[in-house]
Amino acid sequence: TNAVNKSPTLSITPPLMSKGGAKCKQGRARRGNGCGSIIARNGRWAMRWRVDGRTVQEQTEFKVGSKADRARAEALLAERTEIFRLKREQDQLAILIRRRETIGQRVNRLQADAMPATRPLTLGKLEREWIESPRRRDCSEAQLERYTQQLRAFVDWAGEGLDVRAVGDELAERYAKHLGIYAANTYNKHLNTLTAVWKAIGRTRGLGNPWQDLPRRRADTHIRRALTDAEIAKIIDTAEGEYKALIIIGARTGLRLGDACQLKWSAFESDGVMRTVTRKTGAPVALPGEALKQELLKILTQRHRDTKAQSEDFIMPEIAARYARDPSGVSDWVGRYFARAGIKTKIKQAGWAKARADASYHSLRHTFVTRAIEAGVAAPIVRALVGHNTAAMTDRYTHVGEAAILEAFAKIK
Repeated sequence: TNAVNKSPTLSITPPLMSKGGAKCKQGRARRGNGCGSIIARNGRWAMRWRVDGRTVQEQTEFKVGSKADRARAEALLAERTEIFRLKREQDQLAILIRRRETIGQRVNRLQADAMPATRPLTLGKLEREWIESPRRRDCSEAQLERYTQQLRAFVDWAGEGLDVRAVGDELAERYAKHLGIYAANTYNKHLNTLTAVWKAIGRTRGLGNPWQDLPRRRADTHIRRALTDAEIAKIIDTAEGEYKALIIIGARTGLRLGDACQLKWSAFESDGVMRTVTRKTGAPVALPGEALKQELLKILTQRHRDTKAQSEDFIMPEIAARYARDPSGVSDWVGRYFARAGIKTKIKQAGWAKARADASYHSLRHTFVTRAIEAGVAAPIVRALVGHNTAAMTDRYTHVGEAAILEAFAKIK
């Protein structure tokens, strides 16, 4: 028995960072969360490990002297302490990520300082310097306006006062995640524009280009389908609170998700018209809005009836705040309400490993365009209603139904 009790113990400790001061570091490591060992107790293996400065001990049924039981005891101890090891690795990874960003910013500053006559440049002044740069790629006025809109979208997100040298890999990755709500084509265009801007001014400013290595997304050629009136009614009935209002806005106006989330009461003007400007293209949109306003007031809280609140607040303040933090989070919640209404949001498509989006909040926009075309609204007016830049885009959003086609055919003399 004495010989059994003197069997060596198995210790689980974090790896040492260096050889210097190894004994001291090992002592500190053994006192950390999740550090433990198996020990022999009355012929059976027991486990003990540290949690917040105290020792936790647990007896097992595994017998000392059996290699198989020892291996089982070691595996059980590793399972009990795995969460603590993962948390340590997570903390170490967070430190390395912050370190990488700090080093990147310092490299940018040193490169900028090494350039002669280099003055500070904030994002608010970036657009003018880029437009005036001799390295900027030549393009048409219309294309230049689209580029500047995409650049302004990033500046609005990051803040005009931010120094250009502070834009590193970590910030670029965060903005790419923010753009994740857009379709692949739009997502890629934004990143390509930012890549071109940094390429044009980078050499004279001594800047790296944090945008060029971000992976672009494969274009999704599958078009979101339009919804039926019954499907929309079911989604509205299923949704709750501000999300019910969000669905109604999408169905009645055809606004994109970001525009709908950040719509304000001040958009409903005294003449009964709802006027706003789309964030994606900067196109003005005007729609009859009095009926929509009254419908929203019925389902939202009493405080929105106050005149001051209507002139200053977002119609859906909680959704507006959440969209500013995490656009995809709002889209995910909308998807849940679609699912509750029995609407499949994804389908399998040939040539794609993953299911493709089939119905989403953007389907409400497709539905709005389709209903307008079926009602006989001229295509140029439809483009103005939803803020499309081209007729081809409006055509892409049109899903004219069989009934409308047969009715139109019957009118041909």
